[in-house]
Amino acid sequence: MMKQFVFFLFGVIAFTSCTSNEKEIKGRSTGNPGRLIIVSTDPLYKDIGETIKEVFYEPQPWLSQAEAYFNISLMNPSSFRRSFLIHQSILFLVTRQNFSKLSPYLPYSEADHADRLKELFSDSSFMPVMVRDKWAIPQNVYYLFAENSVKMREKLLKSQEYILPYIYNEEISSLKKRLFRGEEKSNKMYVNIHRHLGMGVAIPDKFDLLKHENGFFWYGERYVGSQNAVFCYNIPYTDTHQFSKEYLFRIRDSVMKENVPGPEDFSYIKTTDLDLFPRFYEHKEVNGLYGKKIRGWWTVHGAYLGGPYVLHAILNKEKTHIFMVEGFVYRPNHSKSKNLRTLEAVGLTAQ
Repeated sequence: MMKQFVFFLFGVIAFTSCTSNEKEIKGRSTGNPGRLIIVSTDPLYKDIGETIKEVFYEPQPWLSQAEAYFNISLMNPSSFRRSFLIHQSILFLVTRQNFSKLSPYLPYSEADHADRLKELFSDSSFMPVMVRDKWAIPQNVYYLFAENSVKMREKLLKSQEYILPYIYNEEISSLKKRLFRGEEKSNKMYVNIHRHLGMGVAIPDKFDLLKHENGFFWYGERYVGSQNAVFCYNIPYTDTHQFSKEYLFRIRDSVMKENVPGPEDFSYIKTTDLDLFPRFYEHKEVNGLYGKKIRGWWTVHGAYLGGPYVLHAILNKEKTHIFMVEGFVYRPNHSKSKNLRTLEAVGLTAQ
């Protein structure tokens, strides 16, 4: 189980694999959020299959039911056909033994990059090389190199605490691009929020405005028995203590109590403090603006309801207000990971 939701990027190499002209002819990436394709060879899968399960089926620590970070598809070169080349997230596990079979998909060739390959195979670093937009846009393709299956197992086990949140974080950034295609500021809901609050977020078209009152915005995507929601509001900024987790929890609870009623009289939404639902708090800049991010679990005082949320608290450019944007999921007895990813991507559009 992960002890904390942090991103260690040391040793990660990321580069874009195409020029601006090449980008124009590449298609959009495909694949549902949360799906990761792993490409290697059957002998390696046979040797380290249990390790792959141990690492990549790690449950997300901020959800109530066991949901892995990713749904994994294991493929060998013969099954990795063109339709999979444009998937959003792909990881290649490369050893000296399977290098020749994977070479058509690798960023390095033996003829031109012998020294670099020698370095990668012998390097003890457990973080992968990443290539952005190799076959589609947006896309993240990762390459983890190891001498043999024993070393690959060691690298995967060493990386377990870091590689999943790293790939997750990159996927959220790519998901934002897939949802809004770089046109966040022209999104009609962004424009409306920005007009009133001085900052805004882009929101998918399938969301409806459910409430706008006293500077509080509530956008919701409703289904029978479930809802995804985005809440936006400002609080005046005075000093840095307002970014403490205790202060942000207190503000969140007071605003939710006032604006999001529960199903029964005198019921209201609050942040649970049960240890069963840990809360994660971290520094998170959004579009160059100082901020904090909180993951937690909401519940309803006076009713048996609950779900996950992700909150971004972002200091505006003028340093006069803290812009609060929260993604909120109510989906009892169903997977929540995909919904939460989408709402986290919405939070990254804040500016």
